[in-house]
Amino acid sequence: MIHFLRSNPSFLSLFICQFLGAFNDNLYKNAMIMFITFKLSQTPEQTGLLITLAAGLFILPFFLFSSFAGQLADRYPKSKLIQKIKLSEVLVMLVGAVALMSQQLELLFITLFLMGTQSAFFGPLKYSVLPELLEDKVLMKGNALFSSSTFIAILLGSILGGIGVLIDGGTELIAVFVLLVAVLGYGVSLWISRTPLENPELKLESNILKSTWNMVRLCRHYPSPFFAVLAISWFWFLGAVLLSQIPSLVKYDLHADDSVVVTFLALFSIGIAMGAALVTHVFKGKINLKWHGFFLGGISLCFILIYLLVTGYPASNGNNQALLMTLGDFLTDWPLNSLMVLLLLLAILGGAYIVPLYTLLQKETPQPLRARMVAVNNILNAFFMVVSSILIMIGYAFSLSLIMQFLIVALVNGAMAFLIHRFQKNRHGKQQ
Repeated sequence: MIHFLRSNPSFLSLFICQFLGAFNDNLYKNAMIMFITFKLSQTPEQTGLLITLAAGLFILPFFLFSSFAGQLADRYPKSKLIQKIKLSEVLVMLVGAVALMSQQLELLFITLFLMGTQSAFFGPLKYSVLPELLEDKVLMKGNALFSSSTFIAILLGSILGGIGVLIDGGTELIAVFVLLVAVLGYGVSLWISRTPLENPELKLESNILKSTWNMVRLCRHYPSPFFAVLAISWFWFLGAVLLSQIPSLVKYDLHADDSVVVTFLALFSIGIAMGAALVTHVFKGKINLKWHGFFLGGISLCFILIYLLVTGYPASNGNNQALLMTLGDFLTDWPLNSLMVLLLLLAILGGAYIVPLYTLLQKETPQPLRARMVAVNNILNAFFMVVSSILIMIGYAFSLSLIMQFLIVALVNGAMAFLIHRFQKNRHGKQQ
């Protein structure tokens, strides 16, 4: 990996930029959530409302601005846009630092919305510029590094943000740190080599709803990359269901403490990285969707085994424990500790599933449309994640337990595995 990064200096610069950006976003978001939970809110209802509002404000810009961001990325040189957007991150984090130190709730929310906006504009650029910085034969390796490092950055940012903001002087420390990381990200972006102006005749459409609808319609004319968009969005649906509910699963179903939550999140991030590296090595950089139905089927099997293991665990059947298990207790509790293996395996399958899809999207989308296809991907990713949250809330409203909802997800995902298999058979038949 080190040799690969050193031999592709522009990709290395972009890699560092996106890692620092994902790290900074999650450092600030989690610090803000912990700050609201333990210092600003007074009741459980107020805490839940403010955290839900925070999540909505961060994801809203992906709906509002992704279409325009995709047009910009296809219209102007991507390297210059990346540098301007990373510079804007410095300004956003300056506002965020002031918000943290002044403890102004309104300013914290404004910063979160601005962070989401900056991420919405950066997303189409970072994936659409990859084919301009890397040769086709190593494009999948580049995507694997992007995917795995993003989850590692999310994990590190979430842990450090949650811990740092609650220590003495931690608020000021986080405020300074997010600003320094943003400045470093901008500095690194200046080392990305200049990319050409590909589509100067493209007319920018400022009407958000119209441009989004037209962009989705345009991208649907390219079946293979648009299928990749839908399949990637389904992955984010599954990921949102699992990651958002891990704290609840650990506390209320497993009766374990926050150290187990952190361990589960770490295992998921490590598993994604392992799956991404494995599929790149096995497929040798070539796009191969032959096994994607199997990957999804394996994920369904993991969900089903998690359901069986948790429902068979005595604490989930009414024998509530007064004290939450520590990580040490959990590691020695057989067969409950096998959940860690299942979660790691699920994440490995997820990493193997998503990397070839990103590569398919990039390779089979025409160059002048590539950033807009990535923008559509971001819009649908956000939409699927919101839908997952709504469906979970509906499930709770109908008194469905979390673990029962996992079983339903496993069954629906099995149907998706069949559709993936059908698509691959049809695609393979057309290529012969």
